[in-house]
Amino acid sequence: MLSGTRLIVFAAACLAIAGSALAAITMDTVAVGNLGNAADSTGYGEVGYSYSIGKYEVTAGQYTAFLNAVAATDTHGLYDVNMTSTFGCQIQRTGSSGSYSYSVDPAYANRPVNYVSFWSACRFANWLDNCQGGSGTTEYGTYTLAAAGEANNTITRNAGTTWAVTSVDEWYKAAYLRAA
Repeated sequence: MLSGTRLIVFAAACLAIAGSALAAITMDTVAVGNLGNAADSTGYGEVGYSYSIGKYEVTAGQYTAFLNAVAATDTHGLYDVNMTSTFGCQIQRTGSSGSYSYSVDPAYANRPVNYVSFWSACRFANWLDNCQGGSGTTEYGTYTLAAAGEANNTITRNAGTTWAVTSVDEWYKAAYLRAA
């Protein structure tokens, strides 16, 4: 977890890098403390460090901003056609490969995004960790993604990053922790 001052400096640096690009999305977080807590009787929730977790789920509007920033070609299949289905989050893609653009029905913009794979979620975290840059920012950052890793269904978190897909233990601790 970054301290308040470091977080502000990090955010300022990201805004300077982004320049006049698309408006940056913001993610509200909540601090989770109790360093070194043990797992509970279920065996879940052991996390030996403090961290922050998203206060809300990633919205369709936030994911649409991500798609517009990195998926003009959509090399990594970040968009799922089921997003426009009856149970989807109503993100639509128009155009052709190389010039895809994305929009979300305004009534769904603040609802949770769905039909996002684990790998797409990792790429979203990388994009956040890389100050919401362009298409080259999805493969490195929180995670170093490579074809071999995806093929073998293996991934590891890189040290010193800001954003990540919450692990089972992190999620469990945030959801069920009863502070002493």
